[in-house]
Parts: sequence; structure tokens; C-alpha cells
Amino acid sequence: MRTRTWKLALLAAVLAGMGGLTACGGSGEPQVPSAAAGKPTSPAPGGDEVARYVEGQRKWVACLRQQGLQVSDPDPTGLVAFAGDMAKLKADPSFEKSLLACKSLEQSVPESVMLARRPPLTSQQVDTARKYATCMQTNGAADFPDPGPDGYPPRGTNWNAATADAQRATRACASIIGDPTTNSTGVG
Repeated sequence: MRTRTWKLALLAAVLAGMGGLTACGGSGEPQVPSAAAGKPTSPAPGGDEVARYVEGQRKWVACLRQQGLQVSDPDPTGLVAFAGDMAKLKADPSFEKSLLACKSLEQSVPESVMLARRPPLTSQQVDTARKYATCMQTNGAADFPDPGPDGYPPRGTNWNAATADAQRATRACASIIGDPTTNSTGVG
């Protein structure tokens, strides 16, 4: 399971080029003081921007709680979790009404927060990322970015995944990252 998780995380990071993946849910107990309390006792990873984001998340959580929703305190990167089954919550009109009531407090997830949320990759995973990049580049996606020392593409790198060459390279290299949705035969 862990192997599949990192492969999917690596694939998402590569394909998104570190784009705006966001998360609003999660699990676990609150790890920072209550939304009504002050700032966390330890500095948030990523500096001032992360701290501002977490503070904004506290305000959003406080509003949601005033609307009657059960939501965890933000973690050190601002991630929160709603209590209960998300499918049932989303089907409940009062949930949507509560979210709308607090919409003005919602904020975009800054890139520094997205970077702080990335799971660290093992040396084997970094090696796989390098092999995948090399494969992509030698199979037609010359603009595919090389991974940084952490195994993730450097910030601000993009590549054109829409070209026929890029799609062919993606199929040719899928086995390196264990992508079961494509095959390396070029068919499909």
C-alpha cells in the first residue's frame, strides 16, 4: 500500500508540475491549539506565509463551527478534517449552506503550504523519479523536468503533456512508476 501511495504521489506531482492540488479533509486529532485560541506554540514549516495561512484557516474553522459543523483544528500546514462521512456531508444541504456562509474566509492554498505538505521521498523513490525523467526525455518528452534533490520537480517547471510525443513517452515509461492505467506497448 505504501509503495502504491508514493507512486501515486510522485505521478501526481510530476503531472501537476506542482500545480494547485488542494485538500480540505484529512484525519486524526487536532494538532494545534483550538481555532478560538492563539497561534501555535511551534513555528509552522515554511515560514510566515504558512503561519498566515494557518491563522486564516483558524478563522474559517471558527466560522464553520459557528454554523454547527464539526471540524478539526488546522494542523501545522492548515489542513483540517470534517467529522463524519464526507459523502453524506456533501449530500446534506445544510453542509453546503454552512460552507457558503463561511465562503468569504476561504483562501487559496499557497505554494509554500503545498510544498510543506509533500511527503518526503526515500532514496529509492528519488532514484525512480530520476529514471522516469530520463525515460520521458529519451522517449520524446524532451521538456520533461529533471527532479530536484528531493525527487520532486523544481518549482515553476512545466512540460507539455498534450503532445503526441509526450503521450507516447508517458506510455513507454509507465512501467517505471508502476502506472497500471497505461501499458508500455503503445496500444491503448
